[in-house]
Amino acid sequence: MRPRLSLIVPTRGRPAKLRRMLDSVATTAYHPERLEVILVIDADDPASALTHPRLKVRHAVVPPGRTMGALNSAGYDASTGDYVMLLNDDVTARTPGWDALVFGCLRRFPDPFALVHVNDTLMRDNLCVFPLVSRAFCELAGGICPPCYHRYRIDDHIEDAFNLLAALGERRIVYLPDVIFEHDNAVQHPEAGPVYLSDPAVLALDAPLFDELLPERKELALRLRAVIEGRPNATAEGEWRATLAAVGHSFDVRRPGRQIVIRWPWWRPVRERLAVLAGVVARARRKNASGFVRAVRNRLARPRAIESFTVVR
Repeated sequence: MRPRLSLIVPTRGRPAKLRRMLDSVATTAYHPERLEVILVIDADDPASALTHPRLKVRHAVVPPGRTMGALNSAGYDASTGDYVMLLNDDVTARTPGWDALVFGCLRRFPDPFALVHVNDTLMRDNLCVFPLVSRAFCELAGGICPPCYHRYRIDDHIEDAFNLLAALGERRIVYLPDVIFEHDNAVQHPEAGPVYLSDPAVLALDAPLFDELLPERKELALRLRAVIEGRPNATAEGEWRATLAAVGHSFDVRRPGRQIVIRWPWWRPVRERLAVLAGVVARARRKNASGFVRAVRNRLARPRAIESFTVVR
């Protein structure tokens, strides 16, 4: 079966955290057989070449010392899924059925051009830390990200194309606050609590590069808008270009309302609860006690259809 989603995970020297991440993904995914994990590992780090009994894990082996942009690009080149998601090895997936919830949201759109991001518990809706996009988008963009980024601004770069698209009238960013991918990369601030701190030296390299690539992202946003529109006329294209010409900095388009925020209600209607109970009882007649417990757990963890979501804004 062709994977629907490829998780791209650059990793080095942290097999314990990597194993925890793989276990959490396999345990919480409703369809783990439809996932593939691309571990991007250095040639001198064989300890990171893990496998997993419930996940299709592939290895993209690269020379040591590559930039994070190059690592993610290598992972994308090795992937085969219809969608790709950039992920870290210090993440724990917490939400049962997260994959079904994500694809339920993607079905809102008539085409594959959307960006979905989950709640990383640090940046939350402020930045799409673990972007999930389609292969069709990557092909239009020329890859998952420019390989020149050292470490930072990769997520910003991907999100910014969709922020610019929102400025053109197409909201295609979906944020799922109830889908938790806990990011274990924080320091304790005395007032704010757990916060993410970047390395100033590396940020000083990537921040100017991010600014320099704004014209490239504008052109990508224009291509996206044209593909979504179908056959735009010259007048519309001229208006789009004029709109983006007025954008002097990427952070100018990070405005409230650019994202579609969708919440997952954990309550279930009485009718569905009764249906769940009836199904479990019927299955329990054919199973032993352990099978009964397993049936209850699996059925209650199963996500409902897209109609169960609530669009907050």
